[in-house]
Amino acid sequence: MSADDTRKTAIVTGAAGGIGRVLVSAALEAGYRVALLDRDSDGLDRVSVETTDPNQRDCVFSCTTDIANEEDCVSAVKDVAARFGNIDALVNAAGIGMVVIRDSHMIEPVRFDEVSSDQWDHFFAVNTKGPFLMAKAVLPYFTDAGWGRIVNVTTSMDTMYRFGFCPYGPSKAALEAATAIWAQELDGTGVTVNVLTPGGPTDTAMLGQKLPFARSTMIRPEVMQAPLKWLLSEHSDAVNGRRFIGRYWDPKLPVTQAAELAGGPAAWPEAGQAGVWPKTGE
Repeated sequence: MSADDTRKTAIVTGAAGGIGRVLVSAALEAGYRVALLDRDSDGLDRVSVETTDPNQRDCVFSCTTDIANEEDCVSAVKDVAARFGNIDALVNAAGIGMVVIRDSHMIEPVRFDEVSSDQWDHFFAVNTKGPFLMAKAVLPYFTDAGWGRIVNVTTSMDTMYRFGFCPYGPSKAALEAATAIWAQELDGTGVTVNVLTPGGPTDTAMLGQKLPFARSTMIRPEVMQAPLKWLLSEHSDAVNGRRFIGRYWDPKLPVTQAAELAGGPAAWPEAGQAGVWPKTGE
């Protein structure tokens, strides 16, 4: 067995995007082989070259995939397994933002009644259904191994209900809720499910080019790298159902302290009054 055969394998969706690209780099730095998934085949080629040096080329594998399509997801996962033999982590970074409806949405907000039914479905297909389909496809590899990581990129809590951010916000809120449910259902299996977000407007193409603030004031996507490397490591084995904000992760601190300061529970377990459920058997 070669040194590369001992590496774990991560799948990163949305790998051709601004956040996806830095997460690919983080996974490689964490010692993983990385499968890059995106609909943009040219973008995948660029990221593959930009994020790897020549002696790492056998550690990356690009797969043009539409994560909103179940057949594509299943096929991509099979291709990754055939290439690398094992799959150990899934980073769901693929997503679409309000810019696909209007490039100037940050200065001319989109009102919910401007959104077509097809646009609504498209947002939920990519931002919510896609991560679900990918998680289903990789889960058998994780449970067979008794170890695995699912990291979902959602969004800041306030963005989920921000003026002019429908249906982006609701689609990410649904993924946040799904994360909390999957984490509970997989607790004790060795598979963990957590959220990672930048922590605010991030310097990628997601918000478009017409902005009410300087791009230099935006969060750099690289803030996601340190927390992802920790989440992909065995040091986070006991961490499940949590959300981590890259903006607040201080890489100068010990990782346990950085995680404490940048983390919290996924979804909204302490928001409002809890529903009253009958006890089992009553």
